[in-house]
Amino acid sequence: MNNHFGNLFLLSYRGFKQFKSSSLVASFSIAIAGGLFLSTLKVKEGAENSFTHSSGGFNAVLGARGSSLQLVLNSIFHLEASPGNLDWEEYELIKSTRGVSEAYPIAVGDNYMGYRLVGTLSELFLEHEWKIGNKYKIEKGRIFSDSAKEALVGKFVASKLGLKIGDKFHPYHGLTFRESSKHDDIYVVVGILEATGTPADKVIWVPIKGIQHMEGHAQEYLNSVSAVLLNLKGIREPMDLYSKYNRRSNEATLVWPINKTIADFFKRLTWFEKILQWVAYMIGLMSCMLVLAILQNSINERKREFAILRCLGASRSFLVQVVMSQSIIISMLGGLGSLIIYFTTSSLSSYYIREETGVLLEPFHIDITYVFVFLSIILLGLISAILPSFSVYRVDINKNLQHAS
Repeated sequence: MNNHFGNLFLLSYRGFKQFKSSSLVASFSIAIAGGLFLSTLKVKEGAENSFTHSSGGFNAVLGARGSSLQLVLNSIFHLEASPGNLDWEEYELIKSTRGVSEAYPIAVGDNYMGYRLVGTLSELFLEHEWKIGNKYKIEKGRIFSDSAKEALVGKFVASKLGLKIGDKFHPYHGLTFRESSKHDDIYVVVGILEATGTPADKVIWVPIKGIQHMEGHAQEYLNSVSAVLLNLKGIREPMDLYSKYNRRSNEATLVWPINKTIADFFKRLTWFEKILQWVAYMIGLMSCMLVLAILQNSINERKREFAILRCLGASRSFLVQVVMSQSIIISMLGGLGSLIIYFTTSSLSSYYIREETGVLLEPFHIDITYVFVFLSIILLGLISAILPSFSVYRVDINKNLQHAS
């Protein structure tokens, strides 16, 4: 039995080595197809899960009239520009509304070295749970005072800019860094947040009064907020609030629940995901055809060798197994390559998303999908070997030996 499998492997490997370059090209093509398919499937899934769970512990947000997606991206993920401002009275009103368990105002419009300053109340870091059972923790220093020009820096920003306790900086007007837009105000770093893996890590938090009264800001900023981060409880009250702001008001937009807006955003990307998957299918099909051609050429080149093996007692089924095994070698290399490509792609995607949004993608766990894709690649390789197997099964001993002589 061991001798049988040993001979089978040696003959299969000889065929692979004989057409080494083309076999490796086929394996690489399979790897690209499998890696692309896995990437479109799993990276999107991981990103959607991570973004859905990165809402900072809030389920609603109130902002100026405009796009729900823009409001969520601006206030929760600190991307995009603010759709506008609300009067401070709107914050006071919704804070005391029935069904609202938490309400925290935020104000944006300034940056330091490209990282946003977000004004809010110190209560956010004292009382709010950014994840169930988890309040914000201070790695170094303390929380800012609401009446001072102090800053609490997200861990990501602190690492990137090298900010430490006691450092002072001038904010810059706008959401993008420009040397010419420096404010006269000077802020001092009094605390560094412990990493959360959420957009909060990518922000410099300051007192909301600091943003409102920042030198150079228009008068309208003095008594306004960019948005109000909310937690709504119950079902009826949130629905009443949703109707009040979105159907009977032209001044504000209430996004509830936030997770639905995030899910709708990812649904918009489905068409792009499908295109990439079809590209993967086409590459996979071409790879199968390439494997078929390689195996057929291998058989044509080794007909005399196969005829000699038949004379030495090798069965037709053994020769078929040789061809099938050669296909499996090519497919297995492609399958392993697809996993390497996928994990490389996922690591790069995770790094890029972390850099741009502060969201830390969930760890990629090995699950049944990887096994399914790997076995599917092997199966496609075996299917590609069916026609060449018929050819080797019909090898004419006399004809090939006479032709050689």
